[in-house]
Amino acid sequence: MDSFNKTNLQNIKDIFEEKTGVALETRRRRRPVKAAMLVAAVLVCSLTMTAFAANLFSSLSGDELSLGAIYEGNGIVSIQVENRSDKELRFQQQLKIMRWSTGEEIAPLSDEIVFSGTEFEAHTSGVMTVDLSEAYNMGFLEQPLTEDHYYFVLTNNNFVFGQDWMCAVSFAEPIKTIAEEPKPITAVEADKELVAQIVKELQPYFENYHTDIAGQRNNTDNYLVKCRELLAALDRDIVASVASPLAIDGLNPDVVFDKTAPLETQHWLTGLYEHTLDGYGIPVGSTEGESALVLSAYVPQHKGEADGGAEVPLLYFFTYNVEDIQSPEDYAFIHGQIMTFEQLEQYKVYEDERYVCYEVTDLFYTDLRQHVESMISQRSDVYFDEQVWERVENIYDYYKDRDVLASRFYYNVPVK
Repeated sequence: MDSFNKTNLQNIKDIFEEKTGVALETRRRRRPVKAAMLVAAVLVCSLTMTAFAANLFSSLSGDELSLGAIYEGNGIVSIQVENRSDKELRFQQQLKIMRWSTGEEIAPLSDEIVFSGTEFEAHTSGVMTVDLSEAYNMGFLEQPLTEDHYYFVLTNNNFVFGQDWMCAVSFAEPIKTIAEEPKPITAVEADKELVAQIVKELQPYFENYHTDIAGQRNNTDNYLVKCRELLAALDRDIVASVASPLAIDGLNPDVVFDKTAPLETQHWLTGLYEHTLDGYGIPVGSTEGESALVLSAYVPQHKGEADGGAEVPLLYFFTYNVEDIQSPEDYAFIHGQIMTFEQLEQYKVYEDERYVCYEVTDLFYTDLRQHVESMISQRSDVYFDEQVWERVENIYDYYKDRDVLASRFYYNVPVK
């Protein structure tokens, strides 16, 4: 039988309508979507997805994000997250564990890492929990390291540059090498026992480091209250340092701190500022607002950058008004320690009829490498390798030289 064609069907339709009086509707053919409309739709979708991706995977600078990890045991790590940015932050459920000294990644046994609390709105803080127990050999990670530690690399976009962040973590107490003992401080005989007791009672504030801002502020406030209570028992006042009108001149044009940076930019690798707190958030003096002049090295934020970006405090200077010092036996309080000005004489680097200045870095730390690595480990926005270490060490050695300092001080503000 021959198949029906359109003419056959139309004839049948006409006969049916003539016999029955019922009109059969013909289904309207859908018009094809014009190509221009399709192109417009694709463009709209593309722009929408681009905007969504920019918001979801946007990068954050180190100043906009603070991370601090605490190992709870049994493979559980709590990460304190402070999102200071204007953007929502969503961590992906993946991480890397790296060893600090070698940059080597610790290979996981599986991908079974369990995350909770990975999303943080703009200008909020909270705790993200990570369970590593099924993904890593925790017995291996919990073995103590000698002067070393691990760190996480976290991301919100598959570890893309600018969208991954470092966070130091310790799974066991590190094995500490025997460090150089700080120089002994002999107190005035009349107050020897009392001074020793004050120093002892303040020591716990230097042993506990708080990664969260609220904890740091609370520790600072409690420290200053304790200082007032303890120092009130002394038979004489503490001579307070003053905001220094002095500054330190730039380096000799022939001195090179970092051979990878142009000669004319070497002075950009250092900074000089007044600070009321040390690198761990502890007050440098005994009263609120008392400050030290701090010379810092700048370290790059990314590999290959020649100029600096993040500040690492190196040298601490305390300046006093000469008129405030009535006797060599008067007390100065510096970073939890009490000394007479006679004892401070060994640290003096500048004096005129108005001011006397002491370089007291040894009262803050004695091991440069350990100090620098500790400062770096607190930051998620810096790059540090042996080349950067050489830069920092060169800056430290240059300005530690008393002969260099003797000719570098000048008044930075008018003095009457």
